[in-house]
Amino acid sequence: MKRILFCAALTALVTACEGSTDPISGVGGPPGGGAITQAQASGNWSLALRRTTTLACTGGSLPDNQVLLMNLDFSAGGVTTSFNTWQVPPSTTIRSLTGAVTLSSGFADLTLFATGTTSSGMELRGTLTPGGTFTGTLTDPDPGRTPVFTTTGCEYTATGTKTS
Repeated sequence: MKRILFCAALTALVTACEGSTDPISGVGGPPGGGAITQAQASGNWSLALRRTTTLACTGGSLPDNQVLLMNLDFSAGGVTTSFNTWQVPPSTTIRSLTGAVTLSSGFADLTLFATGTTSSGMELRGTLTPGGTFTGTLTDPDPGRTPVFTTTGCEYTATGTKTS
């Protein structure tokens, strides 16, 4: 009898979690923070980076609290390299980015390219919210590309806000 009650309680708990409006990564679709419009995703974003211990982060990795500026423009119908850019201040070098933002969930998967090439890039994955915040992870390099800043690979948490 105890096993039956335990199984019933466990089933109820799992069902309650599965039906939540905040999906767990890998369960119920891609991660995200809710629907976002093109206008809410478009604009200038400022992200602060903090190194994790996942990768070695040697040979030119970005320091903790480094700011990364990003401009997303959906006027062309999607995230394309011709309209979307990023930079690492104080440098004024503007670089291109590409990828996708799932408007139904706010989930972003972007590749930030090194200057003048698409063979070297970083992957930025996370969530844009309608309230103008971002939470995610930046990995240098993007899988299948060479690193932009580090020689061994580096991962950062990225949190930020839409500035305009």
